[in-house]
Amino acid sequence: MTKIIGFGRCFGKTTMAILESHATGHYIVCANRRMADDTFRFAKQLGYTIPFPLSASDTRFRLPDGRKYSDEPVIIDNVEMVLQSLLGCPVETITFNSPHVITEKDRYDEEIAELKKELAACYREKEEDQVAIETLKDKCVDLMLENADYVWDEMARETAKKRANKRKWRAK
Repeated sequence: MTKIIGFGRCFGKTTMAILESHATGHYIVCANRRMADDTFRFAKQLGYTIPFPLSASDTRFRLPDGRKYSDEPVIIDNVEMVLQSLLGCPVETITFNSPHVITEKDRYDEEIAELKKELAACYREKEEDQVAIETLKDKCVDLMLENADYVWDEMARETAKKRANKRKWRAK
């Protein structure tokens, strides 16, 4: 299935490509070697392990006789820049054919549904934690009362001993 990740500049497209590469092990194809280096460095900063990205001019794509090197899918970061690098001219319009394209709205809807599930799970955890906190509070209060009873009993015993001791001295 072909996925299209299309946002404005600095909205996480490369990060999503890195996540996809980390999850699948597929190579990321960049327009040039500098972008490939930057993408690999960025993945390391994020803490993800990915195969070293390829550049559009990389010879690892084809064997010397022109045959494909692999049937393994790739992830293309900045497709318009990769095409410009391959063709050597600006790309005005891109069309493609894929029956499995996830539209931006569908992707947002899926993401929102996932976030709602996570939020509901957080609220459930919060309720469970609140019950545990209340139980611990009750135990703490019970222990404090038990401790206070013990302290009061000790104080009463000490007072009774002192009184008894005074009576002994007075009786002599």
